[in-house]
Amino acid sequence: MLLEDHNMSAPAWQELGRGLRVGTSGSLQIKGVERRGALLVARIAAGAGYIVLEAPLGNAAGFWYPTSRLAPALPADWWGRESFSAIKSAPVGALYDVDKTSGFAFAFDCVVDEGELEFGVSEEGRVFVVRLGVSSRVGPVALAVVADAQPYERAIRQLTGFLAAAQRPVSRAATWPVYSTWYAHSQRVTAEIIEAEARMAVELGCRSVFIDDGWQQHGTGRWYSGCGDWVPDPDKFPDLRATVDRLHGRGLDVVLWVAPLLVGERSEAGAALLAYSPVYVDGLRARVLDPRRPEVRAHVAETCARLVRDYGVDGLKIDFLNNAMVYSGGEESVGRAMVELLREVAGAVGPGTLIEFRQPYVSPAVAEFADVIRAGDCPADADQNRRSIVNLRLFAAGQVVHSDPLMWDAAAGPEAAARQVLGAFFGVPQLSMPLASLPGAHRRVVAELLAEWTALREVILGGTLFAALPAEGYPVVGVRRADELCVAAYEPRQLDLDLAGVTRLAVVNATAETALPYVLRGAAVRASLRLPDGETRDLTLGERGFIPVPPWGIAHLTLG
Repeated sequence: MLLEDHNMSAPAWQELGRGLRVGTSGSLQIKGVERRGALLVARIAAGAGYIVLEAPLGNAAGFWYPTSRLAPALPADWWGRESFSAIKSAPVGALYDVDKTSGFAFAFDCVVDEGELEFGVSEEGRVFVVRLGVSSRVGPVALAVVADAQPYERAIRQLTGFLAAAQRPVSRAATWPVYSTWYAHSQRVTAEIIEAEARMAVELGCRSVFIDDGWQQHGTGRWYSGCGDWVPDPDKFPDLRATVDRLHGRGLDVVLWVAPLLVGERSEAGAALLAYSPVYVDGLRARVLDPRRPEVRAHVAETCARLVRDYGVDGLKIDFLNNAMVYSGGEESVGRAMVELLREVAGAVGPGTLIEFRQPYVSPAVAEFADVIRAGDCPADADQNRRSIVNLRLFAAGQVVHSDPLMWDAAAGPEAAARQVLGAFFGVPQLSMPLASLPGAHRRVVAELLAEWTALREVILGGTLFAALPAEGYPVVGVRRADELCVAAYEPRQLDLDLAGVTRLAVVNATAETALPYVLRGAAVRASLRLPDGETRDLTLGERGFIPVPPWGIAHLTLG
């Protein structure tokens, strides 16, 4: 259908090689194509119309894009739709084959203004089609496609590099396990609860506390009708600065939740900011400040700076930024306004202050204003947490990826706790359970696995990530850094091991199996195996075999 639509409009086509071609309609014109390293970049002059890409289907297994969460792996062209802006997704995608090879991966550099991608398999043409709608206010566009077929992970990273701007320096609190109050206590959080939980959080391996929704005045009853003043609830936090100081005394950094664009009718700020928040959102029970107003940008920046300054916190978890899109469609771009707003916020709180964004605001347009990007909400869903973390790791522009806070049923066995921690293993785990009532067996499992994560932290966060097919939910994930390799199985799948130059191997068994099958590329390797209970044994990794790893456990192999 997309193919029929754009063929009827007779676009001007430019061949890119390997069966790829780009076409434009309306006043858009292709001004040239050049090779930049691993990418082919087409320059397209400003104008109104749309841009079309066509690619051979090959042996396609799926199509990856930044927010491909619950979508079909390979949508039809009448199904695939993705809106984007500076605070939602990005115009990037990769078609991948069953062997993980991507022969067609692309990115448009129009990542600030809102737009829409249409994509999918053309039933009529038996090709894959992508169309980008471009409005008259959008300036010149550059389109990048991978010049040669390569693993899909590498293709996505190359496109991220094409789009990425500067990076915010990574704060101290960004790279260590977190204790989050949200799923554990929701809006019932108090100073006493946090300080009691903090002692146990430190024992489990956490280095920071994220105080979520509920700390602020009127932070009760769910929803956001009390937002806007951003001062502590006097009953829950009679002296927030003193609470933060005591948490610092335990060696914990403190990060505070804030939704600075939301203004509720119960807040004192509601009346004062009414002129700047004309849209009321029923689903939030609050108004949304219009970021296109310079007064709003100054107010939000000062609010964030005041929270850091007055309460001594080490960072801000900034939420509900995507709701600014209620103002889209006007003459002035919401995306451009949000870029300016977030630049002012980042400058106001200063370097070294953690700023957390979450899916879906993953665009490279705003990546330089946050050092942490968190997986989208998925309470108790370890599989979705893993998928979101991997998607973010593939696309994040220098940001540290955090898990959605971990929660589970404390009445279940300790393997429920292990499954959640292991699902978050390739991001920074955020723990969010009521620790005072958590069974001892659960606490032991969490402490052991967070200790394992901490020991592997530099490999996990600093290594190059690879993952099995997105269409299969990334059942095998790994990272390699220099001579260290960590690989995890989330289903009893065969591990494809390339151990050339590897001296240390960690194998994570996030399944109920007692051993994991593997196939080895290269010559047989002698190894010393250390199991979680401390047992060691020598073994030889041949062409094929099984590595003994206890269910929900981690084995370490020293090679050579």
